[in-house]
Amino acid sequence: MKKTVLVVKFSALGDVVHALPAVQIIRDKHPKAKIIWVIKGNLSPLLKHLPFVDEVVTLDPGSKGFRDALSKVRSFSPSIAFDLQGLIKSGLFTLLSGAKERVGWVSQQARESLSSCFLNRRVKPDASLHIVEQLAMIVSATPASDIPPFNLVITSQERGAAASINSSLGIGGPYLVFLPGAGWPTKMWPVENYSWLADKATGHYDISVLLLWGPGEEKLVTSFKEESHVKIAPPTNLREMMAILQGATLVVGGDTGPLHVAAALETPTLGLYGPSHAWRNGPYGNRHLVVEVACDRKGCYKRRCRKQCVASIPREMVWDALQVMLEEEMNRK
Repeated sequence: MKKTVLVVKFSALGDVVHALPAVQIIRDKHPKAKIIWVIKGNLSPLLKHLPFVDEVVTLDPGSKGFRDALSKVRSFSPSIAFDLQGLIKSGLFTLLSGAKERVGWVSQQARESLSSCFLNRRVKPDASLHIVEQLAMIVSATPASDIPPFNLVITSQERGAAASINSSLGIGGPYLVFLPGAGWPTKMWPVENYSWLADKATGHYDISVLLLWGPGEEKLVTSFKEESHVKIAPPTNLREMMAILQGATLVVGGDTGPLHVAAALETPTLGLYGPSHAWRNGPYGNRHLVVEVACDRKGCYKRRCRKQCVASIPREMVWDALQVMLEEEMNRK
């Protein structure tokens, strides 16, 4: 009977992206196994076309969604389960899956320490490493130099859809993508700064600026001034967003899921970081640059703070970094 390996990583977008190399390692260690990934339904399109995932089980909200996903997983009789989320909910799901071997974080490093109670093999990765490398160590004692690629796949049809969106906005050549939204207020750079940056970029380079946004960010979008050199994308689904990010010359944004998607697609990114440490949660790879807040509370991971956090990053500093990266990309081509 074919072995089944369960991966439990429900969310969020950036966290799921960071787990991709670890799941590739699982595939390399178990080449003939059936790999199942449990993920929140709205994020499941991210895993489409992945060569190392055989089955995607969606987790819908509420207790019914939990039970339905668990029922489907149990029908595959997994023998090994990896809890890469580190929450009580994910640990409980791992236990109830029926897998005899249940692997995840030690309690000190899990997001919720009690999640480790549901495991029978607990791993303590090097906490000084990037989260991508820590997740790789959960599934295998793999040195950082052996981290596999993310392997996200964008089809020609999806690239065509992205080109159509750009064309409808008058974008026919190189473009930057700005990501002004974020899950936490402390991770957001002011809209007026993005508008200023767009004016500087379009004034110095033959390039367009496209603003991507997601659910709940409608108010943020409307706050951009009409005279700003920013072209606002229409509502996009996850796959359209991925294709647009892949085609960009450069992506600018805070510590947010789309920034990590862009990095995984090997699009250069300029990250603006405040409450989170870039060495741990920054865009992963070599073609990225980060501007970080100088604060004695750095690494506090606060969603709200009396200090300005990312909003305090000087716009001139971001412009200088953007110019360096654009010059490098232009020289590369």
